[in-house]
Amino acid sequence: MNRRTSRKAVSWLGSIGGSAMLAMLCAGQQAWAAGPTGGTSVSEQQRLDALSGEMNNLAGEVNETKSEIKQIEKAITVAPPAEGAQPQTVGEHVSVMEKDFNDLKSDISTNLGVHIHGLVDAGYEHNFNQPNGNTNLYRAWDVDGFQLTQGNLHIEKDGTVGFVTDINVGQVANAISSVTNYGPVHQTSAQWIDPTQYYLTYTIPLGSGIASQAGRFVTLLGAEVIPTYQNQNYNESRSFLFNLGEPLTHTGVQASYTFNDYVSFIGSLNNGWDDPQLTTNNGPNYEGELALNNKDKSLSLLVNGIWGPNLPGHSNSNLGAIDPIVTWKPWFVNGVTLETEYLYASESGPVVNGHSGTWQGLAAYFVYDWNAWEFASRGEFFDDQDGARTGTAQTLWELTQTITWKVPEVTGLLARLEYRHDNSDVQVFPNNNFVNPATGTQQLWSGQDTVSANVIYAF
Repeated sequence: MNRRTSRKAVSWLGSIGGSAMLAMLCAGQQAWAAGPTGGTSVSEQQRLDALSGEMNNLAGEVNETKSEIKQIEKAITVAPPAEGAQPQTVGEHVSVMEKDFNDLKSDISTNLGVHIHGLVDAGYEHNFNQPNGNTNLYRAWDVDGFQLTQGNLHIEKDGTVGFVTDINVGQVANAISSVTNYGPVHQTSAQWIDPTQYYLTYTIPLGSGIASQAGRFVTLLGAEVIPTYQNQNYNESRSFLFNLGEPLTHTGVQASYTFNDYVSFIGSLNNGWDDPQLTTNNGPNYEGELALNNKDKSLSLLVNGIWGPNLPGHSNSNLGAIDPIVTWKPWFVNGVTLETEYLYASESGPVVNGHSGTWQGLAAYFVYDWNAWEFASRGEFFDDQDGARTGTAQTLWELTQTITWKVPEVTGLLARLEYRHDNSDVQVFPNNNFVNPATGTQQLWSGQDTVSANVIYAF
């Protein structure tokens, strides 16, 4: 039993004592007003003597009540029995159960080094174009209507040898599996569960320690990420750079080393952009990240890059990308973050109509974190000059405004409201303003507008 129960018990006993006192005072008042025969007044001294006796009796009863309350409080606040002794009371049994549960948590997280976390993101989005199939063109995984955007289970073990596993379900899993084609055959239907990450980790004891991993892991490229419980994005929807310009996952080996407080490096050898079936491309892809920052990490520069063959049977077809990201948190304005990402990528060989393809883009973020509220603005353009990424030679741009409320007293609970406008220099976005009755084809517009509301819980 806890303190709240103890307070209720004390309050209840106090009420009984108060009632008893009131009754006795009333009885004493009647004794003053009436004499021994019921109608004749007694002397003042006799009345005082009677009152004094009643007060003494009342004081004795109050002391008795206090003693009983102390015994009850002692029974409520129970310490666990001494080591080796058997619990006797209900309180001792409860204390033993609490201790066993705390020990179990300690064994899992501290002794075993295994940590289990999760994330759930669900909400509603409306596309004012009302496209057929509820598809928001060129979006990563948000659709028109109610949706489970993401359910993520994150399990990891730290230490010299460990592992990391990320299992995703929902729209995120469907989108990742549709482009990574991870499996014995290419996926031809929706896959609502995706093993996005699973890799072994080992710290090589050289210098300050080289952190290495082998398996499937997310890419180094991009300012935005596939969300996990401790790493989420400023905006609810993903950028064009994330969805159209960069890979999502790789399978291979990776190692990272921190030289000092200012410089670190990550290097990776993998099977290329997402698809481990592409093993006939005569060589691995080389991926790396150079990180530079000042002492307090208020200013940082990440230079990401990848290069290697990426078409089956075409050893002379190489895909390369360079992706610098600058982040600045001005010391003179609390809560403000400014971030800019530039991407340039090119793929040689017979990519588009027998020739190579090139794409590039720029995204800028302005974020203001104000206590329980966060305001995030994003603007970007994406130039798919050969149509290698969208199937149409075009330049896209978008503006997104996201408001996030960190729900008080519930750690990890967020509520988000977002408005976004996408635009192209070509009419490519389907709109329900006109539908050809014979073919069901929708009219194409140059833009689309969406609004979404989401609830995210990370633990």
